Amino acid sequence: MLKVANNKLIIGKEEYYPFSAEMHYVRVNKRYWSICFERIRKAGFRIISTCVPWNLHEPMVGDFDFMGVTDHTKDLVVFLELAREFGFKVILHPGPFIDSDWRNGGYPDFLYGNPEILAKDSSGEPVKISTGEAGERAGRKEVFSPLHPRFLTHVKRYLSALSDIIKNYVYPKGPVIMVKLDNGLLPFQPGRSPDNLDPFNQDYNEYLINTLFPEYLKERYKEIKKLNQLYGERYRDFKDVNPPTELKISKPQNLVKYFDWIGFKESVSSQYILKLKELYHSFEVASLFSTDLFLSKDFSLPFNWQALESDDLFAGISLFELTDYVEMVRHLRYFATCGKFSWSSQFPVGSRADLPKDAEKYFPIPPRKVKFLLITSLASGIKGFNHYMFVERDHWYDAPLANDGTIRPSFDLIKKFNELSVKIELETLRPFPRVGLANYRPYLWFDYLSSRSQTKSSEHFPSLLFLLSKTHKGLSQDLINLKLDYGIPDLWSEESLKSFPVLLVPSAEFMDERTQQLLINLAKGGTNLILFGLLPRFDLKMKQCKLLSSSLRIQTKASPMVGKVKAFQRTFFTFIYGYIRGAKKSQVLAQYQDRPVGLMTKLGQGKVFLFTFDIAAQLSHDKLSFLEEVLGGAGVQSMIYCDAPEVDVVLQKNEKNTVLYLINPTPTSTFSEYLNSNLGDEDQRSLILRFEPTKLGIKGKKLRLVDILGDEVIRTSSEQLKAGIMIKIKPQDSRMYLIEAGR
Repeated sequence: MLKVANNKLIIGKEEYYPFSAEMHYVRVNKRYWSICFERIRKAGFRIISTCVPWNLHEPMVGDFDFMGVTDHTKDLVVFLELAREFGFKVILHPGPFIDSDWRNGGYPDFLYGNPEILAKDSSGEPVKISTGEAGERAGRKEVFSPLHPRFLTHVKRYLSALSDIIKNYVYPKGPVIMVKLDNGLLPFQPGRSPDNLDPFNQDYNEYLINTLFPEYLKERYKEIKKLNQLYGERYRDFKDVNPPTELKISKPQNLVKYFDWIGFKESVSSQYILKLKELYHSFEVASLFSTDLFLSKDFSLPFNWQALESDDLFAGISLFELTDYVEMVRHLRYFATCGKFSWSSQFPVGSRADLPKDAEKYFPIPPRKVKFLLITSLASGIKGFNHYMFVERDHWYDAPLANDGTIRPSFDLIKKFNELSVKIELETLRPFPRVGLANYRPYLWFDYLSSRSQTKSSEHFPSLLFLLSKTHKGLSQDLINLKLDYGIPDLWSEESLKSFPVLLVPSAEFMDERTQQLLINLAKGGTNLILFGLLPRFDLKMKQCKLLSSSLRIQTKASPMVGKVKAFQRTFFTFIYGYIRGAKKSQVLAQYQDRPVGLMTKLGQGKVFLFTFDIAAQLSHDKLSFLEEVLGGAGVQSMIYCDAPEVDVVLQKNEKNTVLYLINPTPTSTFSEYLNSNLGDEDQRSLILRFEPTKLGIKGKKLRLVDILGDEVIRTSSEQLKAGIMIKIKPQDSRMYLIEAGR
């Protein structure tokens, strides 16, 4: 048996915590493999992860070496044998694109002799990626169109040869339990170039646009006349439909073809992943599979990872492209809420650099910073970690082990975490009842299209970009300020919505009929909805669809402006999306110039709140108090008080333990600045923490708060915690307190 269940890996009759240590056999001298394995095992790991560079093992077409015949660095077989001898399970990352500062990202040089398989931009030029100084030295910058038949022929030959080797090492025959599939988008990560994720920058490969795109449209519409009706065009055949190269919207109906373009891009990445998995199965490799997500403004668009996940294929989130703290937490919570396996497939331990020695000297990554990332991830719902890089490699520094096995400062922290995870039964920790801040994928599509366009694109839905960038993101910060734990479910994933008694839902003038009906059903079933924005008038085909509006018996009218809103005996300036009409049978909660802009109505067993203005506080105390009152009316109140609004406080509990996470984010503007900053003891602050232990199910008069990844122990009592205790904490610091009976 090989599966994932209850946030653990089930391998035969054994359960494994999903913790692994990344070590690249190609970058560690053979003489040090054993000592590295010994110390990885000493740190508490039972799983190791490694990349397999295609161009190392096939430098010329058909010339394979996986046994170190021509070079000892190629000896994958001995590496797997040694892993089995040490009792490790193994995760392999064979690419085809592995990145990792490896030459060409792992692509063999001979591929570049086939220009027809290169990814192209809209002008027909090869797509190039920015790889930094190390990447410039490492090789070419062009990447390939993943579904081109000739590219897949090369991939098939490589995977066939690799599978002949590893199929005898795949569980139950051997230690390999998972193969990480190239998601086809890694070269286009936004950190490599601001334009890499531009929907009109790539991929316009001839095969893609002349064959696959028409096939996609034909499968979707069946008949060309149906497409013409929606596009407002007169195409004679699907092959006549040219892919869009820029955003031009003269009327809402124009959006349909752009949504089709994004849908096609999602289809390409999905098909590529499934094709790789199919190839492995055809070569008798039946392991678990995973694929990486990257952090981007629009939650990994255009990769629809949720549509791919299955019993043996999972997504894992990579934490390399970090922005500010709130943005990072949003990605983690979205993934943890919607994914089947909340696993960080690339959790950075240390950092990459073109010149590691200089970076290590001026920008060290000490255990405190690793701890911060670790606790932030745990508080956001992540349950598994592939520690990348656990063993040092070129262009990487401050790993827990040097590539000769020398122990580095972060080693003891990670060892301690692995030991304590078993003690507190980390995999079973669950959040207390919390708020759901929902995402709606088509709104992300619109943002993905519009925010990268040089033309005016949003005049027909003028407030939607503001709704996402200001209100939706601002609410994430507000929920942190109010000490309310939250998840980010997806309106296209009903399973992700089930655990939330209250949902904050963005609403704009288009929404598909099924999602509108879903919101109606949720409210009727007792979920309290807080809608912000305007009620939908169209579906995704831009045909009239007012199902939600009809059920609520109200309408909204777009009228974007800035004005003073009166709500709950408070007044504040805010951005107004529009106003509400037909609110006579509803309780009016907010007004602008005697026009209703906020109300509450009942629908079945649930309450529905609607606000047609920006309800995010944006540092306004009055707006934050207003939001707190609205959430209270929806049945949500914080279980903990902290007088420091910016400090993130999260509670999780299982049958035996209650864990309190205390995270003081960086005061700097970006998270990358945090990684490169160092504050002293004089910068620490005192904060008041207060909660009622009995309401959390914690019994006993004498209690202790034990920072299980640090040295602090706070001896207190139930009465003191109820009244409030003082805690000192530095900026950029974090605590993971186990609350237990005192001694």
